[in-house]
Amino acid sequence: MVSLAEGFGFNTNILETNVLNLAVVLPIVFTLGRDTLTSMLDTRREKILGSLRSADDRFKQAQLELDTAKAELATANDKVKDIKSEGRKTLEALTAEQSSRMAEVATRFAGLKDETIRLEEEKAIAQFRKQLVNVAFEKAIVGIQSQMNASLHRKYIDAKISLMTSRL
Repeated sequence: MVSLAEGFGFNTNILETNVLNLAVVLPIVFTLGRDTLTSMLDTRREKILGSLRSADDRFKQAQLELDTAKAELATANDKVKDIKSEGRKTLEALTAEQSSRMAEVATRFAGLKDETIRLEEEKAIAQFRKQLVNVAFEKAIVGIQSQMNASLHRKYIDAKISLMTSRL
């Protein structure tokens, strides 16, 4: 250690020199750096407060948008309910209409079936009559041919010729 009487010298005691250095440097730093440090801290505080205000504003805006979206969702759900209700009513009406149409078609088909059966019966009866007449004619012709001889055949032809000439 250096005594005060000796003048300038190096103090090798680290603890004493650090305390002295700090005693000299800290007041200078506080004096000169205080304004800079204060302005930096104020700037930082303003940025943080601005960020918080901005975040709060964004939160409020998001909350408003959420409320709007919830209202729109409720409206959309109401519309969905209305559409489903209308769809059910329409389905019921269409089902009832289709049932009545099907009943009408079934009635019409029943009438057509009866008409078809009647026409087929008439056709079968007409065909049977035609066959009966043909069979009767064939039997009559066979009967006439078996009983007809040449003189009777000649008289028949003459009668037909005279009948035709009298018509002209």
